[in-house]
Amino acid sequence: MTRARLVLVVVLVLVAAGLGWLVLSRRPAPSGADTPQAAVETFYRALGGRDTATACAMSAYAGRPLAGDDLVLCRSGFDAVVAQVAEADELAALRSTTVSGATVDGDHASVRADQMTGVPTAYRRDVSLVRVDGHWFIDTPG
Repeated sequence: MTRARLVLVVVLVLVAAGLGWLVLSRRPAPSGADTPQAAVETFYRALGGRDTATACAMSAYAGRPLAGDDLVLCRSGFDAVVAQVAEADELAALRSTTVSGATVDGDHASVRADQMTGVPTAYRRDVSLVRVDGHWFIDTPG
């Protein structure tokens, strides 16, 4: 699979998980991270380490952290990506992700692609985040 297709698969997994969340309307005890930078680093490092449970625990859809069946759906999607699509060198690079800054506006933040190091081109995108109950999550807008 091409890298562009990999990015598409990841986005589709997050969107599908978010749609499930809207149906279930459950609110989890958040995982998240203390800073936007830590959330992005934790997410990418988890993917690089094939720790899809942690990557999904760092994810939100439309401002709400994933929970319940949405986490299961997210994990199955990311499991497929790290097992079948991602190259070994890409996973290794993701494990060393660092983030140099973020722009915060209240409970929303963004990390620009140029603020990340160690992220392969196929994964390098600006990232939106949301703070829920004091914890930061990678947010996929609804």
